[in-house]
Amino acid sequence: MKVFFALLFSIYILSADTKIHLTNSEKEFINTHTIKCILTPNWAPFNTKINGHIAGIAVDYWQLIKQKLHIKSKCITTSEWINVLNAIKNKKADITLATSETKDRKKYAIFSKPYATFPIAIATRNDVGYIASMKFLKHKIIVVGKNYTAAKLLKERYPNYNILEVKNIQTALDMVSSGKAYAAIDIMPVLIYNINKYEFANLKISGKTPLEFKMQFMIRNDYTPLASAINKAIDTITPYDKEKIYGKWIYVKYQTGFSVEQVLTWAIIIGILITILFVYWIIRLKKEIKKRHKLEEELKKISFYDSLTDIYNRYKIDLSLKSQIELAKKYKIPLSIIFFDIDDFKKINDTYGHKVGDEVLIELSKLIKRNIRQTDIFGRWGGEEFIIILPNTDLTTATHIANKLKKAIEEHSFPIIKHLTCSFGVTELKDNDSLNTLTVRADSFLYEAKNKGKNRVISDLNV
Repeated sequence: MKVFFALLFSIYILSADTKIHLTNSEKEFINTHTIKCILTPNWAPFNTKINGHIAGIAVDYWQLIKQKLHIKSKCITTSEWINVLNAIKNKKADITLATSETKDRKKYAIFSKPYATFPIAIATRNDVGYIASMKFLKHKIIVVGKNYTAAKLLKERYPNYNILEVKNIQTALDMVSSGKAYAAIDIMPVLIYNINKYEFANLKISGKTPLEFKMQFMIRNDYTPLASAINKAIDTITPYDKEKIYGKWIYVKYQTGFSVEQVLTWAIIIGILITILFVYWIIRLKKEIKKRHKLEEELKKISFYDSLTDIYNRYKIDLSLKSQIELAKKYKIPLSIIFFDIDDFKKINDTYGHKVGDEVLIELSKLIKRNIRQTDIFGRWGGEEFIIILPNTDLTTATHIANKLKKAIEEHSFPIIKHLTCSFGVTELKDNDSLNTLTVRADSFLYEAKNKGKNRVISDLNV
């Protein structure tokens, strides 16, 4: 993981402020064409529809590319992925936003550089242990989206496996949930998003395949200038850009562990083998356990922690807040929350660059953790906005804590920028509150603090 983040940092330094140099033919093409994109809205979180508008990870990347290249475009949707492929093939559309290169598609399309790479993962019911190898699925029913890239890659790699193509990933997960199939396979964020969205409480991510999905733009094969311009724009996308996009969409359902019973069963079998085989298999078992622990730690990290600040992410905060509200109402104990965010954070990014902005978020998170109680629950709500859940804490105490934090931030010397302030909104749980009404009220107090001059605490006590 350290190597991975070091690589991201290097890419950031090289590309953060890079100007895109287009050739004359690329400029002319972009100036004289309105690009028609096509996608299906049923592959969340990459392509979906929210309130009648297309949205998703791939759409956000496309908006970023369009902004960098000043591309004019319009997008249409279709219910079936095969329609997207046919539209590109027959030149009825110019580009689709979220796919990967395959042999058959290269006959009629060209592909951009990958703008993101994700593991292709395995979802099963909760009673299935950790799946370390695809060999475990050889005689099981595996469901995948029809004509999806994951389906093509799996069929090429595992031609003798029982791979069943269904309408979409929701259908696949429903079949696994009801016991009609053993596992559903797709890109990890797609599985995670749909498990959470459709509340498949009996499903989890149980492992990863050796395959990876390189997310690319697929472009009609006579639009070479467009493809080359997009590649140049992809080179300028920073880790900060990516983190902002992923933070909107990826919420992880955590794999709670692997099956110890399976390991013990293998240990018993190995114990009765001859000495040479016993030693051989013990060595292999140790390596396997190490791999399992590594994956478990990776999944836990993705599940509950913000990748930049190493504090709880939005998904974990939502779970914790729901739980604390239930406890507070059941046992009639107080519960308060603090919303706060950095004043004029955009100016920091504009003045010093996103790298310094990231360092400010990291330093602020460390400072807050040093100044709250062990029982308090601290997380990143999104962007430069944070939340602290205060169990068994009334409004007066919560307001005092917020003022203490405000002062600590004011007096702290931050690297590079030195001075920083934050605005705070504080509220206490009421009898008729839900998670939504509680957070909306705290958020409204935060924005009132902003409107009244920033660097202040607003709560039910002073409204």
